[in-house]
Amino acid sequence: MYKLTDEEALELSRLALIKAREIHPRYPSDLIHRSAIINEEAGELTQACINHYYFGGDNVKTDNEALHVIATALRFLTER
Repeated sequence: MYKLTDEEALELSRLALIKAREIHPRYPSDLIHRSAIINEEAGELTQACINHYYFGGDNVKTDNEALHVIATALRFLTER
């Protein structure tokens, strides 16, 4: 992926949030499990970055994982 504008990043984040809610309609109500989901996604982002650093390629996987982090963080804030 090329460098995104703020507007593009926000729109992709909105779409990632919609998709996350469709795929996982039930979301934990407690803070511990909600934060654990964010951490799991952040770990996947880190792994994608490590793979990109050592093995190269485009940024599609890293960008997608970053969007998953954003979507889970938004769910943390909005689904209580």
